[in-house]
Amino acid sequence: MNRTSNTTRLIVGLLAAWPLLAAGCDSPARRDLRQFPPAPQYASDHQYTLNELVEMSIYHNPTLDAARYNVEAAEGLVDQVKALWLPQIRYNFAAAAYDNDLNYKVRAFGLATINVPVTGAYNINNTASLTQILTTSGKRTSGLKQVKMYSEIQRLQVLMLQDCLAFNVANFYYLVCLTNDVDAVLEDSLRRIRVFRQVARGLNERGSLRASSLDTLQADFLARQLEQLRIVAQAGRYQSYQALRTFVGAPHEQILMLREASLPPVLQGQQVLGRAATIALGFLRRPEIRQVDLLTHIFQEQVRFVKAGWMPDVAFAGIATDTAGNHNTILNAVKGLIGTVVVDVPIYDPAQRGRLRTALGLERASQAFQRQVDDLIGLEIDLTRTCTQQSLAMTLKSLQSKQIAADHYQAARQACSRELIPASDVVIAITLDMFAKLEYLQTLYAYHCAQARLKRVTADREILHVQQ
Repeated sequence: MNRTSNTTRLIVGLLAAWPLLAAGCDSPARRDLRQFPPAPQYASDHQYTLNELVEMSIYHNPTLDAARYNVEAAEGLVDQVKALWLPQIRYNFAAAAYDNDLNYKVRAFGLATINVPVTGAYNINNTASLTQILTTSGKRTSGLKQVKMYSEIQRLQVLMLQDCLAFNVANFYYLVCLTNDVDAVLEDSLRRIRVFRQVARGLNERGSLRASSLDTLQADFLARQLEQLRIVAQAGRYQSYQALRTFVGAPHEQILMLREASLPPVLQGQQVLGRAATIALGFLRRPEIRQVDLLTHIFQEQVRFVKAGWMPDVAFAGIATDTAGNHNTILNAVKGLIGTVVVDVPIYDPAQRGRLRTALGLERASQAFQRQVDDLIGLEIDLTRTCTQQSLAMTLKSLQSKQIAADHYQAARQACSRELIPASDVVIAITLDMFAKLEYLQTLYAYHCAQARLKRVTADREILHVQQ
């Protein structure tokens, strides 16, 4: 009776302690899995700036959502490894019924044979077990370090994707502005050509020598070419707008109205940081640098993990069991406590040396890979900085060319009105002015894209400067 009551009390105690132990697996200081506060809400007629579009993409882009869920999965791995320091408690209940008794024959005192029942009509078994790893000679600690570094790599992956997403949003935003500006330039040039055609036709009908039918035909040809270019520009604007909506993650029914649909001009006194300062900022901010460093440390820790495989592991297992039934002569005696200490000592494992060679090889490979990534990132930052300087210089030169072409057009108009040049020279002046404006827009777009790319390669997450 004493043994049965003790066993019952042990089982009840283990069941009562289970919620407390389960709660201990969850750290009271657990971080909130949400990466950001609630997304900002805008009115349906709100006009978005580039900064607001980048912010929306961070909240709504599905690629970033997938990366954040990967972070949660990595945090789950950390919890699993932490659980190795806590005991595992299980409770098993089994009930069995038989249509006949299982028995075996026993010859008592060599005089008579009797049937001894092994089971009765029913048997009920209650078992509670507790297992606890006492020591792994450092393998648990090494494994925890590895999964923590892996979790940090996943978090840095979110930042890397965020930088790439901000660049793509800025790129398509500037492309929408470029196509809109190109369409406006073509529309203005087309208006000028049509006005010139009407003037040239009137002069030709009045018999003036200042214009002829050739001028009218040239104007008609140029107008048809500009109309075709406008079709291309408008189609490109629609495609860029749809790509911008996709990267922002806006719903299909939502209309993205832009506050400014024109490329912002180059700021006065705009300069690019020096080579050393730019590369230093990039190495301090780029998440890839930290990711590769963590990957190298993981392989270093893997070497320690493999070396610990030659050390013993010690674990404890405790079992409390109670079996009840009717006419259960044998199984009624199976009740009580069973305590076991397991010491696992590796004596000979021929594959262990191969695992160590693999870990050492991966460690050296990760170090070489780290040097390669550092060199490539430094090269990328340097080339992007040079490209940004080049784009800035070309934009400033193109701005001067644009002003010269505008002055040339005004001078051609005045000269034509004074009958100093033929009317066909006005068509040439209109064409030159148009191409100068288009060239300026192209170089201005390239400059803004280079600036956005420079912010990406240096992981500059400050608010993008856009003149509103």
